[in-house]
Amino acid sequence: MSLTIFIHSKNRSVGIVRWFLDPKISITYASGPVTEMPYEDFRATGYDWVHRHFGEYAKTRVCEKHVVLPFGPKDGKRYMADRDVIEIHKEPTGELRFIPAVVRQHNLGRGIEILEREKRRTIPGDSAAELFWETFDEVLSSSHEYAV
Repeated sequence: MSLTIFIHSKNRSVGIVRWFLDPKISITYASGPVTEMPYEDFRATGYDWVHRHFGEYAKTRVCEKHVVLPFGPKDGKRYMADRDVIEIHKEPTGELRFIPAVVRQHNLGRGIEILEREKRRTIPGDSAAELFWETFDEVLSSSHEYAV
């Protein structure tokens, strides 16, 4: 996993959780504070933001003892309630995979349900911003229809 993007279904704010690999074992940890921004800002900068994160993801490793939790257990509702969810993974081939999900519990580790494969989309990693946003919007609509 690489990024989990939460889009508030009412006020359209965005929260982004970043994931990093452990240096010794094949496990990823959510680490760092949630990055929050208005939806309009995400649409203006999100394409570059996602690509910048994957550049860091390729180089940065985080072991469990250095994980900075994105939010505490009592803050789960604040960051996860009324949210549509998209996970974006960068595949070993370089492709970006967009995966719709829904929040079932306000717990980052156990509360996100990934939707079926038919709703997922994959694009070349070097795709233009236009294709990135078309794909993002399509997957977002899948997440939203299941969450409602």
